[in-house]
Amino acid sequence: MATAGTIAPSLAASRNLFAADIFQALAQTRAQQNVVFSPASVQSCLALAFLGAEGETAQQLRSGLRLPAVLDKPSIAADYAAFLQKNFHKSANAAEDTPKLRMANRVYVNESLELSAKFNELAKISFESEAVPTKFADASNAVQTINTWVEHETEGKIMNLLQPDAVNAETSAILVNAIYFKAKWLHPFSAFSTSDHEFRMSDGQTSTVPMMYGDERVKYGELADLDAKAIELPYKNSDLSMLVLLPNKVDGLAALEQKLTNADLNLVVERMRGADVDIILPKFRIEFEVDLKQPLQQLGMVNMFSGSADFSSLFASGPQQRVDDVKHKAFLDVNEAGSEAAAATCE
Repeated sequence: MATAGTIAPSLAASRNLFAADIFQALAQTRAQQNVVFSPASVQSCLALAFLGAEGETAQQLRSGLRLPAVLDKPSIAADYAAFLQKNFHKSANAAEDTPKLRMANRVYVNESLELSAKFNELAKISFESEAVPTKFADASNAVQTINTWVEHETEGKIMNLLQPDAVNAETSAILVNAIYFKAKWLHPFSAFSTSDHEFRMSDGQTSTVPMMYGDERVKYGELADLDAKAIELPYKNSDLSMLVLLPNKVDGLAALEQKLTNADLNLVVERMRGADVDIILPKFRIEFEVDLKQPLQQLGMVNMFSGSADFSSLFASGPQQRVDDVKHKAFLDVNEAGSEAAAATCE
């Protein structure tokens, strides 16, 4: 999990709470699987939908995304604009050792429809989202166009986000988010020290995996309330870091996942202190794909998938629309040199 400096406090808490909520929902449905996802990607895509929602649909999205009730849509959009500006760097001229962290949003809209001026303005200014008129009747070309854009924005790590049958002539719009991250460790692991080691999984079984070894001074914490230990691994030339949590009990992962729902990760980091730590970390590469409809419904976002969905502020005119699916794909590679991650969400 990447952590950064201070961001808009009103939505910083919302992001952490939603991340814990959606992780919990995914962990329940994929209990024996590795789960890799980007809550920032999912939340940004859904927040775009929230800007175009009204009535019960908007209320459920606000509640599910943990957006503060005191903030109106323009205020929420402004907070997202500040979040994007501070945390996602799009400079193509950055030094090689500088982390790459960027996010992009797009709205592919049926060429026969027109987005409402208010939604288009908020999406364009705050989410840096471009509206692209699209001929969904030509499903194969429309899907290829979207997938090519996602592939480009994620450095080729997320491919074929959509299948050809995902759109048709009646598709009104596809909201898409893509996020990419790559950074080198401040203290890289030595590839010569990596060796196969036994790794115990949550079901009690073991597997032999490549383990990286290091001995560094890092932030470390013993978290009694979570019954876990934590280390923070910093990335080079950045205030970004990876937060790693390890349950104290061999079979304690499920309990830790439950407690994370109510844990403030920012407070966890604040409680950690510098210490000399012997680090043994798996070297791994994971790809993950999931349909988020069921997890989002578990979080109370039900109305947007039904015939009573209200997205009347999304389009200038036209029939009522609903969300059919929310697709998410993610990629994570952790090795001796650093980390690379990518994700994309569409609805």
